[in-house]
Amino acid sequence: MPRISQILLLAAISLAVPGCGKSGPVRAPIQGKITVGGQPLAKGRILFTPVAPNQGPATSAVIAEGVYSIPQNEGPVVGKNRVEVEADLNLGFALDDEAAFAKRGGNPLPPNPIPPQFNRESQLVVEVKRGEENTYDVTVPTARHTAARPSY
Repeated sequence: MPRISQILLLAAISLAVPGCGKSGPVRAPIQGKITVGGQPLAKGRILFTPVAPNQGPATSAVIAEGVYSIPQNEGPVVGKNRVEVEADLNLGFALDDEAAFAKRGGNPLPPNPIPPQFNRESQLVVEVKRGEENTYDVTVPTARHTAARPSY
């Protein structure tokens, strides 16, 4: 009979150990508004990247008419996250359309309304909290007036 008690003990332990349930970092929902020069950003993306020692995947959302929203299951990792805002540029063609880009004849891209300190060089950080409806708004003071140049 000791064999049966060992089997029952192993069965009880295996039920107590988490199995195929949800794993990974804890995420939280987040929403907010993005304005540039006092106006809602028409189209773009917002990116949340965990800041060390916080770990996990980055997540992003589409910005439409100055508003974004990410549900909990896709939301940023709980803790500190670096934030970047990107504007969709109206090029008149798809960004990956190389033939259309070549027809531009080396003309500069339209100005990017988001300055580097709000995207590539961003120092913006938000503390995403567990169990809360997190809100994070970004106010870009004025539109950027320089043209973005392609890098080769």
